[in-house]
Amino acid sequence: MKKYTCQYAIVRFLPYLETGEFANVGIVLSCPSAGFFDFKLLTHVRRITAFFEELDIQIYRRARGDFQHELGRIRNFLDPQQGEAKDIDLAHHLFAELTRPREVMMRFEGVRVVLAEDPAQQLEELFGHYVERKFSTKAYQEQLLEKAVREVLVSANLNRQYQAETMGNVNSYHAKFPFVHREGTRALKAIKPLHLAHADPAQIYDHGWAWLGKVQKLRALHVLPERVLFPVQGPDETEVERFEIFQDITGKLAANDVQVVVTTQAEEIIKFARS
Repeated sequence: MKKYTCQYAIVRFLPYLETGEFANVGIVLSCPSAGFFDFKLLTHVRRITAFFEELDIQIYRRARGDFQHELGRIRNFLDPQQGEAKDIDLAHHLFAELTRPREVMMRFEGVRVVLAEDPAQQLEELFGHYVERKFSTKAYQEQLLEKAVREVLVSANLNRQYQAETMGNVNSYHAKFPFVHREGTRALKAIKPLHLAHADPAQIYDHGWAWLGKVQKLRALHVLPERVLFPVQGPDETEVERFEIFQDITGKLAANDVQVVVTTQAEEIIKFARS
C-alpha cells in the first residue's frame, strides 16, 4: 500500500508565559499529496483543571473554541470535496503559516514528519500517543507487540494464514487471540503476544496469572489449539526482582504446554507459524 509523507504538529496549551508550563491538547496533521488536512483537540478538561488548578477553565474553553474554528476554516478550504483540488504547494504554505511560532496560549510544539498509509488513522495514533498517553497502558503495549508480530508474519508471507479470533463460548468463558490458524473448522495454532514488563512487580504477576488461568480454562473446555505461542516482552535481567517474577510466570506458562519466546525472536515466531 502506498505511503504518504505527512507533516504534523502537537498543539500545546500554555496559559502562563511566565512559567512556560504547558499541556499537550491536540494534533494537527497535513498530507497534501493525499488531499488530507485534519486535527483533533482534547475535549475534556480534567487534565487542564488538574495541572492549572487556579485557572478559570472558561479561559481554556474559549481558547480551544477559537482555535478549533480557525482549524476548521483551514480544513474546509483545503477539502477537495469543497470544489476544485487545491494546489499542494499552497497546502504546504498554509501549514507552515499555521504552525509558525507565536506568543499565544494555543501554540505548536514544532513540525515533524511521518509516513502514513492512512493519514486519518495516523492522526488518531498520534493523538493517542502525545495527548492521551496510551503508551503507558498495558493494552497499548500489547497492541504494539501485536503489530510487531504481524510485521514478522507479513515478512514471511504468513499473515493471511492467521486471523484474530475469540476462543471459547462467547456466552460463557472466552478469550481473544490476535493470531489463530485454522484448517477447515479446526483451530491448529494460536499466537498471543504478552506484555510482562510492568514497572510494578504485582502487575507482572496479575497479568501473567490472568493469561495462565485463561489457558488452563480454555484447555479444560477443549477449545484451545494444541499448539500455542506466547511472544513475551519482559523486564531487563538487571531488574532482578521483576525479572525473577517474569521467569516464574513464563515457566508456569511453559509447564502448561505454551511455547514462550521473546518478542524479538522473529525466527522462532516464523518457525512456529510455519510448522
